[in-house]
Amino acid sequence: MTKTKLALAIAGAVLSASASTASAHVMYNTFTTVAATQTDGWTRVYDGTDADAVATGPESQGNKGSLVPWLGTSGGALPFGYTGSSHLNWAATIHGAGDSLEVSSANALEHYGFAAEIDTGGGAWNDNGTDKDGNLTTTGPTGWKHQTDIGLIKSLVTQNVTLNLSTVNGLFSRFGVTVFEGMDTNTGNYSHHGAWNNASNPFTKDNPFGTTGLTNIGYSDNVDSINGYTFLAEAGKVYSIYLGGVGFSRWNSGVDGYALSITSAPVPVPGAVWLFGSAIAGLVGFGRRKTAVAA
Repeated sequence: MTKTKLALAIAGAVLSASASTASAHVMYNTFTTVAATQTDGWTRVYDGTDADAVATGPESQGNKGSLVPWLGTSGGALPFGYTGSSHLNWAATIHGAGDSLEVSSANALEHYGFAAEIDTGGGAWNDNGTDKDGNLTTTGPTGWKHQTDIGLIKSLVTQNVTLNLSTVNGLFSRFGVTVFEGMDTNTGNYSHHGAWNNASNPFTKDNPFGTTGLTNIGYSDNVDSINGYTFLAEAGKVYSIYLGGVGFSRWNSGVDGYALSITSAPVPVPGAVWLFGSAIAGLVGFGRRKTAVAA
């Protein structure tokens, strides 16, 4: 009887894991821009006649305007109940350990028939510290809101999540990634103009874009297709991922599409826990044998 129950439990776990993997998926923002250097990922479209709208087409002003439909969500709604004002490019749900997802324009085209705008600047997370004429700036390297891409990740179980990045055309290879617990909750105006990742607004700061609702949990400035950044994703929590190129050119040049690989793995159980569990099981077994002898 015990072996039968154990077999059923294992079979159920396997089926559950395969079902979870099948339902893990990436969701995409359908907003696109005319030029690659313009800010993508707006969640609302402002139809006013401000300078940006006249020059580059409709852009958002915080939480104003019509909602931009999403791919992969129910009815095209914003993912995970997102209500923030900052731009947002993609979102991903992962389930059981071992899930593997890709965020890219090619992935969006394959799954939804729409090539979402998934790109970033070679210096979006941190540039090379030069001005438009190639001279070193007095402030040094800095990141730029304009080309930093933002995504959300939610895991349904507590597990380690690893992020790897590569460019589509090989324009640059080094990325910076900052991970925050939570997502933007600011519903006021939001400006995509400005810098971050500098002395006055460092990448270790919560809410670096002047938003609310974020807690910085870590970063890496050396992420590529081989070197990943791993963080612990607690079950049911949403994490914001801020990413961009490092050290290649300025914010408004060197823009390339990217592919983000998201993989998950169970949290290793310390050896001491296994030893403790074995000791407890041994004591229970010894107690049972002693009781049987006494009887």
